[in-house]
Amino acid sequence: VVVFSSNPIPGNEKYVVRTVDGLMREGSAVIQNGKTHLTGVGPLHLSGHGYYDDHVKLISALNPKYYLPIHGEFHMLVHNAELAEKECAIPRDNIFVCDSGDVIEITPNGAKKNGRIPVGGIMYDDSGAIVSEVVLKDRIHMATEGMFVVVLTVQRGSGRLMTSPDIISRGFIYLRDSEELMGTIRQYLKQKVARSFGGKKIDLDVIKKELKDEITHILYDQTRRTPIVIPVINEIGGGGQNRDNANRPQQGAMANKPPRQVGGVVPKSPRKFPPRQVPDTEASDPSLRSHTETRAY
Repeated sequence: VVVFSSNPIPGNEKYVVRTVDGLMREGSAVIQNGKTHLTGVGPLHLSGHGYYDDHVKLISALNPKYYLPIHGEFHMLVHNAELAEKECAIPRDNIFVCDSGDVIEITPNGAKKNGRIPVGGIMYDDSGAIVSEVVLKDRIHMATEGMFVVVLTVQRGSGRLMTSPDIISRGFIYLRDSEELMGTIRQYLKQKVARSFGGKKIDLDVIKKELKDEITHILYDQTRRTPIVIPVINEIGGGGQNRDNANRPQQGAMANKPPRQVGGVVPKSPRKFPPRQVPDTEASDPSLRSHTETRAY
């Protein structure tokens, strides 16, 4: 015989039922409060908590200066606080109804609420710093949908694409099995560069956002998946006149300054190498094509 003398906690009913079923499968007789009464003793369980009058008697006997109800749902705390104010004459300002995370500061001058602290499930990294909710969401997103990186190398000033776009996929698709999709992405990137660059003032942050949104739409249309898209734009060469940044010093003014002498010796100017030029069209030789990552994890 197994006797349950307590009532199931709200929310745990299915686990209690599962336990009772398991006991009965093993041949046990199960007696539960509210369903079976032992002859001559009445209900097996009344309550594990004090009743209204019990609370009044206890608070009156203790006669506290400050009162802080704890345990139970928030509406229960509110009712308990009202009981202390109405029945025990505790001033309302001396009663604290707190939620999880509220801080009560107690000093020789009294007690008061003083801010909040983080509560609940909090993730920390190896250094002990709190990992923000945004970072956790990104990690979950990458774990389920993967990551897709596009790298563009353009010539500053002219906006010409210096190399074929590089594409890196992690946990999303295997690039060698998705050549048609990669061709669509590369064609879009070349057209985007031609429209967005080319001697006019540009804002790289705006272009990156447009790339992210538009590539995300293309990938979803083709795969019904939404990986984290990270666009990277490298600008090389040129004088930087097309960048929307008035605070940047002019390259020519810096170049006209004579080299600074160190210990009576004038340092040599660093050797300059021209950037590697790659035709806009794909080379016929596979070894000359864009360096696209093909590994998948």
